[in-house]
Amino acid sequence: MNSLVGVSWLSVKSTTNVKVVVMDIDFDWVKNIQPMEPGMEFLKDNFDNLVGVIRDNKTFYMDSERKPLFYYYQDEENGVVWINYERIWSILEKDFGLSYNEIQELITRWLEGTYNLRGLTPNKTFYF
Repeated sequence: MNSLVGVSWLSVKSTTNVKVVVMDIDFDWVKNIQPMEPGMEFLKDNFDNLVGVIRDNKTFYMDSERKPLFYYYQDEENGVVWINYERIWSILEKDFGLSYNEIQELITRWLEGTYNLRGLTPNKTFYF
């Protein structure tokens, strides 16, 4: 039995000009594929290309129009990242129906995966 990328070829049958391939796939779709969460998809589609800008003791992440979407203090030990309520937090809250804790968890994973920012606790802010 030959195998190629997790696919085991069991048999190939040829009848006239049609080949029927029967294979045993060694892949657990439920365990190995995680569906994209709608909230994460929203973050990735809209905010995966922000640019970090350091001003004084803050690092801002800005969009292409130079509008800040989140920031954190360089020298603060509490590790809070302040998220723009109007452009990010409220959409996750109202449009996606996420709770405060779910938003924090989602944004934490997004910041770690997209911007390699670890150890920050997301919080909403109305002021930028």
